[in-house]
Amino acid sequence: MAKIIMDEMKRTRDSLRSLLSHTQEACRLTIRLINGGEEPHGLVEQILKLEENSDQEMVRITENLSEIVGKLFLAGLLKRAVVCDSVVAHEAEAMLDLCQSVAENWMRILEHDPQAVTHEVRILLDSMLQNCIVMLEKAIDILDGRDISEHTLKFILELEGNVNQANIKAHESLLLEKFDKRSIIRMIRIVKAIENLGDKIKSTSSYLLFIRTGEFIKV
Repeated sequence: MAKIIMDEMKRTRDSLRSLLSHTQEACRLTIRLINGGEEPHGLVEQILKLEENSDQEMVRITENLSEIVGKLFLAGLLKRAVVCDSVVAHEAEAMLDLCQSVAENWMRILEHDPQAVTHEVRILLDSMLQNCIVMLEKAIDILDGRDISEHTLKFILELEGNVNQANIKAHESLLLEKFDKRSIIRMIRIVKAIENLGDKIKSTSSYLLFIRTGEFIKV
């Protein structure tokens, strides 16, 4: 029975890895969308497809966790690990929703007021997303057990700090612009969504570290 449980938990972790990898790819596609030079609708479709795939992974994760809980009375660390798996899954799904929101708001700006997309804001958004990609890479390392030290989480916190700093600069820049107010509001939504993405990766990494070490570090 113990082997069956561990195999099912491994399947859950594999699905969690897929969700985090999908989010990484969505960030890369969003960077390409923001930097221009490619057909934007195709990039948005790819982001939406990744979000759709995440729903399928969530179904698998929910079914796996339900089966695990139903097979025996879980105690101590194992029970907490199952709860953390569930939290990580929902946070990862929310990350892809944020990427979708960024892509859709960006398309509305391009369609209605492309002049609102300034070079400075492009650079800041690119920086925020690049930091998120590295954070996700480290989160996957924790999930796979390749790097489960406190230093990894500290590095993730530093990257999240970079995201927050870029967020502040982007807000300051946007509030000084004289473009259509609707475009500025949409751009602020984009910046805020990416900031929330970084925050969710940070939180998820803390839960993943707990799953691997049994030590929860509040972030």
